[in-house]
Amino acid sequence: MTTRRRAIAVPGGLISGLVLIAIWQLLTVSGPLEGTSIPTASATFVALFALLGTAELYSALLATFIIATSGFVISVIIAIPIGILIGLSRFAFRSTKFTLDFFKVIPPIVIIPITILVFGPTIQMGIFLVVFSIVFALAIQTAYGIRDTDPVLLETMQCYGVSLGSQIWFARLPSAAPFIAVGIRISVAAAIVVSVVAGLIGGAPGLGRSILLTQAGGQNAETFALVFLLGIIGIVVSRLVIVTQSRFLFWLPR
Repeated sequence: MTTRRRAIAVPGGLISGLVLIAIWQLLTVSGPLEGTSIPTASATFVALFALLGTAELYSALLATFIIATSGFVISVIIAIPIGILIGLSRFAFRSTKFTLDFFKVIPPIVIIPITILVFGPTIQMGIFLVVFSIVFALAIQTAYGIRDTDPVLLETMQCYGVSLGSQIWFARLPSAAPFIAVGIRISVAAAIVVSVVAGLIGGAPGLGRSILLTQAGGQNAETFALVFLLGIIGIVVSRLVIVTQSRFLFWLPR
C-alpha cells in the first residue's frame, strides 16, 4: 500500500480527534483557558497513563463492567420475551403501550434517592438503575417490531397451518430484528451511561465514583483522564455492537 493510500485509509474520526486534542492543548497552554481549572491535554494524558498503572482503576473498570453488563443482560432477558408477547396481541399492545411509554421516559437519575434507600450505594443499586433505564424502551421497541410483520405473510402461513411458534421464529422475529437491533444498540450505550451515573451521583462502585472522588479532591487532570477513558470505552463498545449485529443480522442494510 502506498503512503497516499495509507493516508486515505486513516479514519476521518481519528484525524478530527487529533485536531481537537491539538486545539485543546493550544487553548490551555497559551489561549483563553490558560490558568483555569481545565488541564492541558498533555497533563491529562500523563495522568491517564499514570492511572493505567494503578489497581484502583481496574477495580473501578470491573465494577462498571459488572453493572453495565449485568443490567443489560437482565433487561434483554426480560424485555424481549415481554415485547414478543405484547406484540402478538393487539389488545395487549394497546393496553400496555401507555404504561411502557410512561416508564421509559422517566430518567433513572430521579429514582436514585429511592434506590439508595433500598440497596445502598452498591453494585446492586447500579444494576437496578440500568435495568430500569433499558427494559421498558426495549420491550416496546420489540413489540413494535413484532407488530410490523407483513400481514400477508402471516395470513399465508396461517392458511398453510403453520404453528404459532414457527410464525414467531420464521416471520415475526426476522421482521422485528431491525427494531430489536436498534433497541439493543441504544440500550448498550444507556447501560454504560447509567452505570457511570450510578457511581457519580449514587456512590455505587465504578468509574463514576472515581470521577467524583478525583473531582472532589481537586485532581482535575485525573478527572479529565477518566472522562477521556470513558469516551474511548464508549467508542470501542459501540463498534463491537455494530460489528456483532452485522454478522448476526447479515440481511439488514448497513
